[in-house]
Amino acid sequence: MGVIDTAREAITLVQKLDNVELLQKILALQSDALKMVEENGELKTKVRELEEAFKIKDSLVFENNSYYIGEKKDGPYCSLCWDTDRRLVHLHKDEANWWWCLIHQKEKHYLKVY
Repeated sequence: MGVIDTAREAITLVQKLDNVELLQKILALQSDALKMVEENGELKTKVRELEEAFKIKDSLVFENNSYYIGEKKDGPYCSLCWDTDRRLVHLHKDEANWWWCLIHQKEKHYLKVY
């Protein structure tokens, strides 16, 4: 039985006792418990995201101003996107052999591969 279920049962019992002050305290306790359950879920999500970011970080290889993943060298990925926002964004090569990032295309952040 979870915290919320226990609080609901306590509310039912207090209502039978007809004690308004105790009922208010139990309702406040239930509200606080619900907030804690929601916060716990958010924190677990954040932990999963950070663990995934560390896995990615450990597999990244920086070469020619770009990031690649693993020994197979999946990529290239935008170094600016990863270094600033921890986002892996593929670079795209145009007909002039310039690599560019869709995120930074308007800002003209190009990388020449030699």
